[in-house]
Formats: sequence, C-alpha cells, structure tokens
Amino acid sequence: MKINLLPYSEIDGIRTATDSEIMALFTRTQEDELDKIVFYEGTVATKEQFLNIMKHGENLLYLVLADKETVGYAWLNRFENRTARYHFCAFVEYWGDLNEIAKSIMNILINMKARSGEYLFDLFTGYIPVWNQRAIKFTLKNGGKSAGIIPNAIWNAVTNKSEDAEFIYYIREDNNVSE
Repeated sequence: MKINLLPYSEIDGIRTATDSEIMALFTRTQEDELDKIVFYEGTVATKEQFLNIMKHGENLLYLVLADKETVGYAWLNRFENRTARYHFCAFVEYWGDLNEIAKSIMNILINMKARSGEYLFDLFTGYIPVWNQRAIKFTLKNGGKSAGIIPNAIWNAVTNKSEDAEFIYYIREDNNVSE
C-alpha cells in the first residue's frame, strides 16, 4: 500500500481540495462514529465548522491517500518553533492497515524539509484522553512515546469537565527513518 499526503493548501488562489471534499471528510468521520472521539473537546460538531477551522484556522490539513483512495486525514496545529500538535483520523474501513498508514504519515510529516534543506519539525505532541486506551496503545505501538498522564489536560464537551490525558510525543529519531 502506497501512502501519500495531499496538503490542503492554496496555490495561486486555488485550493488543492474543494470545500465539498473537505466537508465530506467530516461527514465520513460522523458516519464512522469517530467525531465524538476525534473532536472530544467539542470544537467541531458540523462539517461547516470542520471546513472553517481547516480553511481559516491555523491548521495544516493533509488528506491521507492509499493508492489514491482517501483513507483518513491528519493535521498539525499549535505551532511553536519546530514543534506542532499532531492529530490523526483514519476511517474504520481501513483500520486493518492502520499500523502501516500511521507509520507512513508520521515518517512523511516529521521528515518534511524547508527549501533550505532544514527539517521543519523536531517534535510533534498530542494529548489522548485516558479513557481512549485503544488510541494510546496504538500510538505507543507506532512510534509515540509517553511523557505521562497530565491531570485535567483536556476538556471533554460530552462530560462538560476537564479530564486526564496521556501526553504523547514523537521525535524524528523515534521513527528510525532512513533518508
């Protein structure tokens, strides 16, 4: 399976994906009943909100393609120096290939370089709610490292309270990528 990332960006006034294509990602997330897991904090509840934050927020969205089929999406935000917060959603139909997909995405993103040849990122971080043990185990199995559990690190819109989260990080060396 060949994994590619299509950046959702604007080049000379033209977007690399249509508004309908981006909103369809969120619709698919809802159909797979992943929206309350991926967007547990409640910031995105509709396809229009999803489009708005990906189009006008400070997010770098990537469509994840496997053999030209959209199998999910990843996005980066909360940029500081050479760090970013990493997020990932794969559609349920592709969970059988999830390890290969996740490793490929991480390798591509953590090894992106500027025109100068310098790496764009040295570190990706993320918080996973402690109740999502499946995601925590998956992330640790696929190159993520745990810095521990942080009390009240995330807001859960469903429970309407702050909850504990596992702090996960990725660095380039953890991915054993040869260039």
